[in-house]
Amino acid sequence: MIWLEEIEQVNGGAAMWGKVAVVGGGPAGLFLARLIRGARPDARVDVYERNAPHEANGFGVVFSARTMSRLRRSDPETHARIVRASVTVSDMELRHPRATLRYGGFDFSSISRQTLLTILQEQAASAGAVLHFGHHAAPGSLDDADVVVYADGANSAQRDARPERFGTTVRYGASPYMWLGTEAPFDAATFAFVATGHGHFAAHAYPYAEGLTTVVVETDPATWQASGMDRPADHARNPGGSDEASLERLSELFADHLGGHKLLGNRSRWATFRIVRNARWSDGNAVLLGDAAHTAHFTVGSGTKLAMEDAIALAAALDRDGDPRAAFAAYERERRALVTRTQEWAEPSMRWWETFGRRLHMAPAQFGLHFMTRTSALTYEGLRRRFADRVDEAEEAYRTAGGTAARPGAAPGPAHGVAAPLLLGSVRLPNRLVEVVPEECDDPAAAVRAAGARGAGLVLLRGARTLPRPDVAVGSVLRPERGGGAAARETAARTAPLFAEVACPAADAWGPAGDELTATVRALVARGCEGVLLTPDPAPSTDRAPGSRTDSAPGPAAGTRTDPGIGSPADSVPARAAGTRTGPVGDPAARWHALLGHAERVRTETGAVVAVPVPDGWALDLPGSTGGDAWPTRIHLALVTGRIDLVVSAAPTVTRPAVPAAG
Repeated sequence: MIWLEEIEQVNGGAAMWGKVAVVGGGPAGLFLARLIRGARPDARVDVYERNAPHEANGFGVVFSARTMSRLRRSDPETHARIVRASVTVSDMELRHPRATLRYGGFDFSSISRQTLLTILQEQAASAGAVLHFGHHAAPGSLDDADVVVYADGANSAQRDARPERFGTTVRYGASPYMWLGTEAPFDAATFAFVATGHGHFAAHAYPYAEGLTTVVVETDPATWQASGMDRPADHARNPGGSDEASLERLSELFADHLGGHKLLGNRSRWATFRIVRNARWSDGNAVLLGDAAHTAHFTVGSGTKLAMEDAIALAAALDRDGDPRAAFAAYERERRALVTRTQEWAEPSMRWWETFGRRLHMAPAQFGLHFMTRTSALTYEGLRRRFADRVDEAEEAYRTAGGTAARPGAAPGPAHGVAAPLLLGSVRLPNRLVEVVPEECDDPAAAVRAAGARGAGLVLLRGARTLPRPDVAVGSVLRPERGGGAAARETAARTAPLFAEVACPAADAWGPAGDELTATVRALVARGCEGVLLTPDPAPSTDRAPGSRTDSAPGPAAGTRTDPGIGSPADSVPARAAGTRTGPVGDPAARWHALLGHAERVRTETGAVVAVPVPDGWALDLPGSTGGDAWPTRIHLALVTGRIDLVVSAAPTVTRPAVPAAG
């Protein structure tokens, strides 16, 4: 580390800071205080925490193996204490209503939040930081310090006193959730799904100490309201306490998974997740840390992890630079890209959990693979390396649904998803490959024969045209403005099947543009369309960022927690530049993921068969393509996991698709 004398030499003999005030005595604020004092023993570091030392909300928090390595490098002594107080878990267990599936290879450490805070309080104090408990620091009251760190969480009062200076935006997720605990034994990160007469509930459970487990329960808004759990709890008789009525009801719903134990509360009430972003992480002598700067949904296990890593980066930046503003800029440069990557993974994960009930009809193995691929964090090779048997089961379930399950003693079924048949109305397609004949084609009959010779299972003619009976299934594809009402019904009577071509917006599938697209397709299905051809719309969207409500809309309850849950391998693989974005950007992998989001929503909510275009020559892959998986593998996973039904290639260069690598 660079000590005071070295800093003074680097900065012309004058260190520009010596007094640090940290608002918030959570893990990030405490760890930062210790690291600063370790590097600058002469600095005055005060931590102001409104709660008492042993007054911690929640139950357990989680660290990935990579985060633990960073802790060890930055502070071996604190790391050793955390390790001794943690439990290590390496498996995930998915409890579908019809089967239980186990997935291995996801090592992480879990520790009691109170134990972690006690360790960090003692470590910060031993390094010379001054801890002020039961102290509510009013916004602006500490501005006389050289460095003021706002580490007061997602609901930061310090930040919210001047949001325009940080460029703060806050959105809410849709699903109500509650942070709970139990003494029921769990030996893996477990995801349990239960059906009720009102809808579905899900529980995320992971052990954090001997005989103690964190449980996060969530559901969709309609189920929450229909179950009566949206009614305000009687907090007048239980100020600062838990929603006991919901606790009792949830213990009953998950009784089969709790083995006779009850769910436990710790100021546990329903909340919705706050998605916090800031355009700037510092303003003058003030800097944001952890959840005050950014949040990522707990289903990617990132809250405390990101906050502790922020502390490491900020302490190092201050250690290197005597000018706080220069240090803040360096800290933000280092951390923003990594945080943005995690937030981009967290967005689809949050949407997956908000809509999990719509997929529980799937075969358990396919549901499990869908869950594991809800973000782009894992490649197909990575999936097979960790749990090849689970991937095999999902692929077999997909082939069985298509009618190509291998008979005993027979050769295995087709390896690639496009080779599986599909029953489309009364027509059985031999595979999932589609070609579209343009309306200006002079000889559509010849074009259909050529497409069949290339292996297409379905050929769609633009416009309402009929042909002599060909050897390949033929249908029509019409634009909505030309395919509605009587015209659509007449064409449907003459041609099977009938598709509508609809432009797919570049915006979030769960925003206003996605709502409009889904409503359009639902209306087309009601008029006689059996399927929809979604084509990407290159026009940028003016939709706001993904999210169901703005900051002015109240959630179910205050006190949202952003400690991590488990369920994403986001920290288990190296960062990849492509395939994680969902906006209207130039990367084809990013456009593909955006298209899949719309395709899956349309397919699930309307019942329409969904066809999507894929790059020309996809079966040979594309030179210079990025994003981890090759195009054949991306397409294969989209089909097997039920995100799409058919793929459209305008000019295939091979007649047989490449087979995904087995890892």
